[in-house]
Amino acid sequence: MNPATLYDHLTRARRDLMATLHAVPDDVLRSPLLRGERFHSILDLLVHTAEVEDGWIHGDFQGLPMVQDRFPDIGAGAAGPGTTLGLDAVAAYWQAVEADTRAYLGHLTDADLNRTVTLDDWPEGYRQFTLSGLVWHVLLHEVRHTAQIAALLRTQGVKPPQLDLLFYLPALETGRSAAAFVNPPPEDA
Repeated sequence: MNPATLYDHLTRARRDLMATLHAVPDDVLRSPLLRGERFHSILDLLVHTAEVEDGWIHGDFQGLPMVQDRFPDIGAGAAGPGTTLGLDAVAAYWQAVEADTRAYLGHLTDADLNRTVTLDDWPEGYRQFTLSGLVWHVLLHEVRHTAQIAALLRTQGVKPPQLDLLFYLPALETGRSAAAFVNPPPEDA
């Protein structure tokens, strides 16, 4: 599977997750469900995941300003305690990041994916990677945090959507909506 195909899955799953989150009370999205220095809430994790994609794809890989610069309400730590940032603002930011990421991934060649990227501000031993490896890192980063959000939803009594790739493969291969495969109509319908 190439990165653009996996990204198509991620964006379809992201839409299903966002649809579920729009039905979740705001206090659940903001609730400090995780201990630690950062990322206490579902909203924190959403902003972080979008920022990571934005930073790597636009800043590190292309040397462009982050999409975030076009969204003054979104900033480092924007979803932290006491924030007024809402799910709609996060969704709008992520959709803009997604549009730029799709364009970027759609134009990558094998030569692009095989080029070496040097990360000057990383520790020795973690400075040079193929672009392919870093793209996969970014995509898998979202998979990990999406699973974390799904688990947090379950702790709050909210059933998360089905996000496994297996349920999206028929849609990816046919172009049909994943919902038709995840929740097929009764046979007598």
